[in-house]
Amino acid sequence: MRRYDRTHFFVWGLMPALNAAGLLLYGLALATGSGSGGTERAVPLLLVMAALGLLATAVAAVKRGRDLGWSGGAALAGAVLCAALGPVLLLYAGYLALARGSAGDNAQGPPAPPLSATAWVWAVVAAVVPWFAAVTAARVL
Repeated sequence: MRRYDRTHFFVWGLMPALNAAGLLLYGLALATGSGSGGTERAVPLLLVMAALGLLATAVAAVKRGRDLGWSGGAALAGAVLCAALGPVLLLYAGYLALARGSAGDNAQGPPAPPLSATAWVWAVVAAVVPWFAAVTAARVL
């Protein structure tokens, strides 16, 4: 598994986490009837998409932990422990996003190459597609 620098973690870790939080809030609004139209039948789809976003964040946290010289298990254990403590997860994600990683090779491998233009395009697609699916599901279901 490759290492992630700060930019990689921002794109593939923080953005899916923020997307998951937004999707969960939208699902809550639909479920309580305060959403902008739609029905609560779209909520399971929103939960699945939010879970996928949180899974992507966990994978990115492990890869970012490797850049900091941690083992994958330690990074994942930190993410799970902080998630169990609620808002502490935001502090953990903030630390992962801002901490300076190893400049050269470490025990976890060589540094990640810079993000390509294609990766940035895929990041935008990954951020937008769940919202199109959520809005479509809320209108159709």
